[in-house]
Amino acid sequence: MFEPILSYLDPGTGATLLQLALAGTAGIAAASKMRMNKIKRRLNRDEEAEPVQAEGHVEEPTSTQ
Repeated sequence: MFEPILSYLDPGTGATLLQLALAGTAGIAAASKMRMNKIKRRLNRDEEAEPVQAEGHVEEPTSTQ
């Protein structure tokens, strides 16, 4: 009916498959985080429409005489 398949997976193969699964999960997590940050920046762009001064720039007070 069915012939048995004689195969052998050594511990190195199992470790490689585990590493592949972990690396894939980490890659998906990193890509998702980058995508979410991009979306957040686009949504917050309207709130930060005020001009931003350069670092170290001191605005001189205007005198009203």
